[in-house]
Amino acid sequence: MTPKVRIKAKDAVRDIRSGMTDSQLMEKYGLSAKGLQNLLLTLLESKAIIPAEIDQRRAAYHDTTIIEQIDGTEMVKDIRSGMADSELMQKYGLSSEGLGFAFQTLTDTGVINLEELYGTSRPAQNNVFVENLRKLHRYHLAMAVEIYEPRRPAIRGMLSNVTEKGIGITGMAARIGETKTLVIPAGDFIEADSIMFEAECRWARKEKETGEWRAGFQITNISEKCLDDLRSLIQSIAFLD
Repeated sequence: MTPKVRIKAKDAVRDIRSGMTDSQLMEKYGLSAKGLQNLLLTLLESKAIIPAEIDQRRAAYHDTTIIEQIDGTEMVKDIRSGMADSELMQKYGLSSEGLGFAFQTLTDTGVINLEELYGTSRPAQNNVFVENLRKLHRYHLAMAVEIYEPRRPAIRGMLSNVTEKGIGITGMAARIGETKTLVIPAGDFIEADSIMFEAECRWARKEKETGEWRAGFQITNISEKCLDDLRSLIQSIAFLD
């Protein structure tokens, strides 16, 4: 039986949110395209990451257009030469899903057979065991909690989920890579002043149907007191999901 690759959930989530591409993740963890999909699915099912983060990754690729432009014979030569999945993705600009679709197209049309595609010369792992998932619990809020930037206090977003390391926000425009100073007026929920901290936007998207912004932020700078207050807020009004 092929042993599973053991991956720490915290490390995988950090790398995903840092903007690592599919090919970079596969190279780092020794995964095939299928193995990466198993990893993402496991993290998604455990709620360590959320669907919007997966959607954002998909939006970074243009798989359909690129696959139509791929010379099948060229890719087959690369596969037969032993080129790794991550190398194929880098060369052809594909996501892990896009590479899987390309493989399926090549086998469905008889250009290459499954034995060649998944032969012993392709050592990357399909099977993944994700460790320490329980350490990544995300807390959803039982009450509506506002959040805002002190320089624009009239514009309010709402917390959608929170951990000691990061937060989800709805209703506030954001750009990936942008650092914001944010304030949570926590006085209505706990005996504390407002909780202030700096956070970097890791993902952001505007819903097509509603026009509402959703974004995820990693907390990058927070005082000990504000961190203690944030922990108190989580204990006070949050529940696991």
